[in-house]
Amino acid sequence: MTRPMLRTLTLLVILGGLLLSACAAPTSQVPTTTEAPTEAPTMTPAPAAPTSAPTAAPTAAASGTFGAAWESVDCATFGFTAASARGLLDVLDCGYVTAPQFHSQPDGPTIKLAVLRARSTGANPAPDPLFMENGGPGSPTIGVFGLIALPNLPEIQDILASRDMIFVDQRGSGNSQPSLMCTERLDHDIAVAKGEITNDDTAAFEACRDRLAAAGVNFNAFNSVENAADMYLVAETLGYESFNFYGASYGSLLAQYVMDQSADHTAQLRSVIVDAVAISNSDWNAASSSSGSNALRNLFAECAQDEQCKSTYPDIEATFLGLIDKLNQEPITTTLTVTNAAGEEQAIQSTLDGNDLILATFVSFYNNKAAASLPLLISQSAKTGDLAWVAEAVTPAVSPDAEAMYAAVICARLDSAQFDATTLLDPPYPQLASFGPDEVVRIGRQCDVLSVEAEEPFVQDHPDTPTLLLNGTRDQVMPLAYGKRVADSLTTAYPITVPGSAHGSLLQNACSSQIVLAFLAEPGQAPDTSCMAARKPPFEYP
Repeated sequence: MTRPMLRTLTLLVILGGLLLSACAAPTSQVPTTTEAPTEAPTMTPAPAAPTSAPTAAPTAAASGTFGAAWESVDCATFGFTAASARGLLDVLDCGYVTAPQFHSQPDGPTIKLAVLRARSTGANPAPDPLFMENGGPGSPTIGVFGLIALPNLPEIQDILASRDMIFVDQRGSGNSQPSLMCTERLDHDIAVAKGEITNDDTAAFEACRDRLAAAGVNFNAFNSVENAADMYLVAETLGYESFNFYGASYGSLLAQYVMDQSADHTAQLRSVIVDAVAISNSDWNAASSSSGSNALRNLFAECAQDEQCKSTYPDIEATFLGLIDKLNQEPITTTLTVTNAAGEEQAIQSTLDGNDLILATFVSFYNNKAAASLPLLISQSAKTGDLAWVAEAVTPAVSPDAEAMYAAVICARLDSAQFDATTLLDPPYPQLASFGPDEVVRIGRQCDVLSVEAEEPFVQDHPDTPTLLLNGTRDQVMPLAYGKRVADSLTTAYPITVPGSAHGSLLQNACSSQIVLAFLAEPGQAPDTSCMAARKPPFEYP
């Protein structure tokens, strides 16, 4: 059965896996993971909340001095509690920045951007904050990087000790107003899983469009040009003269738009960090058959080069492709348990075929630990027929992503997709060949529904901001070749290959975060990357 194809998706999958690993079961209950002994653990348990809250640096401006566009709200509005903030609540400023719907019309209609500012916990923080933005487009930033990563991941807390951090829910996403979430999506996905409609059916999306349009949403206002201008507005409203910008997945594309506008605003862009790097003039959806195949080939090659993995999972590539073929010939009937927004459960009958297996592997590539387990899971499924992990991955679920924002941004960029990224990659596995073309059809039909105005084709006119680029060898959406192409177009670029890392590397290994800290300290100087030489691609074993 044809399931909803992956987008760049939220980093909730990454962070969920990391936080679960912090509460791991006893060793006897979990598979063994092997990795280079010199590499710091992917995740360590979050420290207990301190008895006294960290003190914000004296250089951080108080929220009462922010510009007129700022409106303070209780951080509970964004889901924070004293317990979830783990001692950081006193250094958080939460609020909304009122932004023009179109920055070229400053006196026209407005929207509200949800903003979280975390004041540095260090004694001598740098004056320039780090903006940290999620992907999608349409995935929440505050709900992922703010609510989950900031209080729990040492990698993020190390950055906070060096400077303030800013998290903006991009227009249309998360807590920003209006929200372009499509609550109708779950019913669509259930109907697809039951075989009642195909994934490119637009009835639910049309209902979402009609509901949002009736509420006054102008879909033409939701694109990367306006999104990038929002970042400068937030920086200036909060009183910063300069800032650094981190973007993951679609956030890496947004970073390139932010860079392109660096001469157009008062606030200065000091440096850029892009993670899981998108090419600005291509369509990652169209290339998804090739990019997904690239990640799988790299995984299988890394296994073949690891003696323990090779001996434990011999011929894992052939096993995987054979399992796809078998499931396509003989789909398995199963029951999926779907939970709606109200927490109510519904059991639905569905079938699992080879495309579901492929989709489950793509889901696994959003998390290093899950990606490391793929040879184990594939091997066990081939031997026992147990596909519980596949069923879990493809079960319809309520998404925090704003689907209409995703479509508006992607559709506005169609004229920018002038480069065929598949030319950078080997041809896809035949079993994966339909994924990209199918997604192009689905997105095309959504574009027909929205009929948004096209942006001018993107051209990077200001490539001189120092940029650090992180790309994992197991990234199924933004492969290494994308990062190299972007790096070659920039004046000062430091491309970093992260062996065995999946989609998004900063939050998934300590070496990446060390490199990021070094780069932020001296953006004009190549950071020390020696820790990467010791990193061994991880695998899990029974």
